[in-house]
Amino acid sequence: MTTKSSLKRVKTSAKKRIRNMKMKSYIKKAIKDFDISIEKKDLELARKLLIKCNSLLDKARSKKLFHKGKVNRIKSKLSEKLNILS
Repeated sequence: MTTKSSLKRVKTSAKKRIRNMKMKSYIKKAIKDFDISIEKKDLELARKLLIKCNSLLDKARSKKLFHKGKVNRIKSKLSEKLNILS
């Protein structure tokens, strides 16, 4: 037997799942754009995209999409790539 609250939980968790998937794909796309700018050796664009990636990662961490250790690890890796370029 299903209750009203269990049906509501199914609906809300489905909405959260879709939102989380969109946010994760948006972050992945931003990181790929950053990597492409690094390959092209475009320093100014890479700096702007690094700021954007860091902002998105912090937002995802605040919404508990990623663990803070994972976010810090990704941010560190991106910063290291930029430092190697410059």
